[in-house]
Amino acid sequence: MTNIYFKPFDWKSGKQTVVDNSAWSRLNDIIYESRRVPIRKDTKEFLQLPKVQQDALLHSFASLSLTSSLQMEKGVRSVQEVATTPKETAVFNAFQYLESLNNRAYSYIIEELTRGSDRKEIFDWAVNNEYLQDKNYHLNSIYESGDALQRLALMTLINSGLYHSAFFAPLYLFGQGHLPRTAELTKDALRVTSFSGMYSGIKFRDRFNTLSPNKQKEVKIWVDNLLNTAMENEVKHINLLYQDTGWSDIVINYVKYSLNKGLLSLGLENKYSQTIDDIDPIIKQGLVENADGDDFFFYANKHAITHMNEIK
Repeated sequence: MTNIYFKPFDWKSGKQTVVDNSAWSRLNDIIYESRRVPIRKDTKEFLQLPKVQQDALLHSFASLSLTSSLQMEKGVRSVQEVATTPKETAVFNAFQYLESLNNRAYSYIIEELTRGSDRKEIFDWAVNNEYLQDKNYHLNSIYESGDALQRLALMTLINSGLYHSAFFAPLYLFGQGHLPRTAELTKDALRVTSFSGMYSGIKFRDRFNTLSPNKQKEVKIWVDNLLNTAMENEVKHINLLYQDTGWSDIVINYVKYSLNKGLLSLGLENKYSQTIDDIDPIIKQGLVENADGDDFFFYANKHAITHMNEIK
């Protein structure tokens, strides 16, 4: 008798969901190659920006790179471990590759805008930033020891909100007509994080809706406490990242609004008072100008992912 250790996955058998099938069909649409975007053509205009804005932009991409490294090395793998079907596992495996593309893009932008001269200094700034280190240490502890719902909630809130303090700078500058190629790559990265955040949010909701009311209440309290801790640190990081630019309050509003969108993806109520009317018109302009029909910022909470046409 043959000892059965492993079985091949028959993609036509087992549990079939519209979300998983649509997600898999959509993945190829958001693959991109950062080096095809000639960021170096933005360099002249970049060097004409005020020094504080140059620093804020470069430090933003270093911040993205650090948190993206956590997601790439630990986060996606941690969520993949709690997948309930081989198809879920396959989708999360693809997200790990897409996160690697984002990570490469952030580094590429820094390389091109600095022409390599200040690259190490920019990355060292992120390494030695106590608020970034505290942020990622806390996030990683959840990935390492949290349960399935906690890991899925965390991934959704990182992709939908906690990344966005660093996404702000290129979008805000683009809203003023600056650095279009840098904004183009930012859009590519945002498409990935938006898609990943929506997918993990749906998977959270699937599990959350099976819980008893008391257990749901416990999860809601946990998410609320997570955001309290994360935002207390994030505000400090924002104030350091955007010091002397005058942007900090605008960024905080933007992040809180984005986190509300993440909570909606989780099927939970808004935590913050910020609405679209509280978002600075320049950042909205940057997003609109840099958007296509499925842009993360303006999607309704109807999860367009569930309505995508599958590839036949």
